[in-house]
Amino acid sequence: MSLERVPVLIIGAGYAGLSAATLLAWRGVPCLVVEKRASTSRLPKAHGLNRRSMEVLRVVEGLEDALFAASRASANDSTLIIAETVTSPPIGTLVTKTSLDATRVSPSKICTAGQDRIEPVLLHFARNNGADIRFSTALTRFSQRDDGVEAILRDEESGQETTILADYMIAADGAGGTIRDAGGVKMEGPGVLADTISVLFEADLDAILPGGGFALYYLRNRAFSGAFVTCDEPNHGQINIEYDSTRDRASDFDEERCQELVRQSLGVPDLAVKILDIRPWGMAGLIADRMAFGRVFLAGDCAHITPPVGGLGGQTAIQDAADLAWKLTLVVKGQTAPALLDSYEIERKPVAQIAIARSIANYVERLLPDRQDLRIRDDEYGLLETAMGYRYRSDVIVADEADDGAPVEDPLRPSGAPGTRLAHVWLRRGEDTISSHDLIGRDFMLFAGCNGVDWVEAAQRVGLRSGTPLGVCRLGVDVEDPEGLFLPRLGVSLQGALLVRPDGFIAWRSRGRSPDALATLETSFARARGERIAEGLARRETALATASA
Repeated sequence: MSLERVPVLIIGAGYAGLSAATLLAWRGVPCLVVEKRASTSRLPKAHGLNRRSMEVLRVVEGLEDALFAASRASANDSTLIIAETVTSPPIGTLVTKTSLDATRVSPSKICTAGQDRIEPVLLHFARNNGADIRFSTALTRFSQRDDGVEAILRDEESGQETTILADYMIAADGAGGTIRDAGGVKMEGPGVLADTISVLFEADLDAILPGGGFALYYLRNRAFSGAFVTCDEPNHGQINIEYDSTRDRASDFDEERCQELVRQSLGVPDLAVKILDIRPWGMAGLIADRMAFGRVFLAGDCAHITPPVGGLGGQTAIQDAADLAWKLTLVVKGQTAPALLDSYEIERKPVAQIAIARSIANYVERLLPDRQDLRIRDDEYGLLETAMGYRYRSDVIVADEADDGAPVEDPLRPSGAPGTRLAHVWLRRGEDTISSHDLIGRDFMLFAGCNGVDWVEAAQRVGLRSGTPLGVCRLGVDVEDPEGLFLPRLGVSLQGALLVRPDGFIAWRSRGRSPDALATLETSFARARGERIAEGLARRETALATASA
């Protein structure tokens, strides 16, 4: 049996696994991804990436354009409607092609590509940046040691086994994965909400849906509840139909019955339909009682199962991966203490909880308005707040007096408070117009007002002393703010400063000048990296001594 060593082992090549691999490899961290399937998804499954997911992925040069190129529909070209059938008059219109302009909120646009198009793009970028990705490879068992995770992998074609010693492991093996159970992790929540049949089909949709673009219909049909969605392949569509498992079995949905369901969904009785795939599944809302144990971190459907009404499940998976990627990078490179990783579960689990609650609310509002009892009101917030306005609270966020305890904020009215996402503002750098988000992504960034010279000087010294890269951007010097919006939206004066993490969340803020900028920033930067100053200096001295030996 061969033996290999790798900093990060990722089990599963879905949204969470491939996103983590792409963002780790882009940051120069070697990682190995293993997937028991023979390839990426051949089915559309999830559809679309929201603005927040595009923000965390667009840091990799070329990835944003490649994702849009993979979609048949152009950016933001979407229609979401509630109706009895696709061809009947709408009961309600949720989104039109002219209602998705959100340039005040984000520099990114919505990508409507299906999972069968997105996964190959992520795979390409992960491999191009150096990730080792192996399909038809299964995890047979693993154990944790003081210095890492020992995993036994089996090549499904040859039967050959390989032992992997990894510093850390990301469990991204999906809702039915085995790693969660091996770690004694329990799933909690409302459980299965509906038994569902998903049918992928081919028909003359151009005659039914003129105008192209991405279309999603929530169907309140007299015979069933469900949804219809267009796919990236021309004239391909997908329906998800709920059924009563006390009366029907999944095996009852043969090709003939599914053809009739497609016709009923579209409202075209004589439509010629070719069935491409029939797949039963349970729509559920569940969350793991732990998202980490030892050196193993749960991400995506392995950690939380979200009803696919509103598209938050895949987004939460991608954003789990983004959070893990920057934190693991600092730890693996020895730029901070492993304690930073303790913040993963503390920050991400509440996000998953509100995503599940919002998705269930969407399900009730769009399909079953008489089932208000299903809603989880305590965790329920608006869709925009849930998708882009969630807040982090942990030991690595330095809260200030503006922390009102709310789990979310309105992205249209950003506060700049620690734990919130950096406001998007259009700035000028030379002749170019850029977003404030174009200045973040790889390292920590200190933003300072034009009169915050003391913060700039402190940041330069703190970055060198800590051994952790710290960028500096001074408004009015490095970039211009023509409309004067950036600092006011952050709640910072011309003398103030703001520390932003690689994931775009604010770690610390000083509204104005400090009597000791160096000490204040040094303490805050150490905390944002999960370590005390003394620990950081000792680690830095050890690293320098080792390098010079």
